[in-house]
Amino acid sequence: MGGTSAKPRPLGVTIIGVLLLLLGLIILLAVNMVGTLNEIEGYETVIQSIMLLFGIIYMLLAVGFLKGWAWIWTLTMVVLILGIILDIASWMIGGGGLGDLLSTFIGLLLPIIIVLYMNSPKVKAFFGK
Repeated sequence: MGGTSAKPRPLGVTIIGVLLLLLGLIILLAVNMVGTLNEIEGYETVIQSIMLLFGIIYMLLAVGFLKGWAWIWTLTMVVLILGIILDIASWMIGGGGLGDLLSTFIGLLLPIIIVLYMNSPKVKAFFGK
């Protein structure tokens, strides 16, 4: 599975891994709560299935971050960059107004910081890049 890294894990990678693990656990716990919502009757199974899939993906990403799997670095970069592009495209399609610019900028801040961090020499070395 891409091998594990023998290099020491940077603190930021550990933090991201733990946050992904917590997010995955929260999503998996929330899957059971969806069935109790009466307003979405008929869609519970679809929503629960999607949430279950995302919960499993986040858990897998967390393990990959903590183990230093090289393909997790690549997957993270692809997902973050696509997200950034989609956010910018969404803002432009929405009219590109100044009012939405601030919220778009705030939404882009964390993914851009993570992309920059993921490309730092220590992080790339940990993931074998």
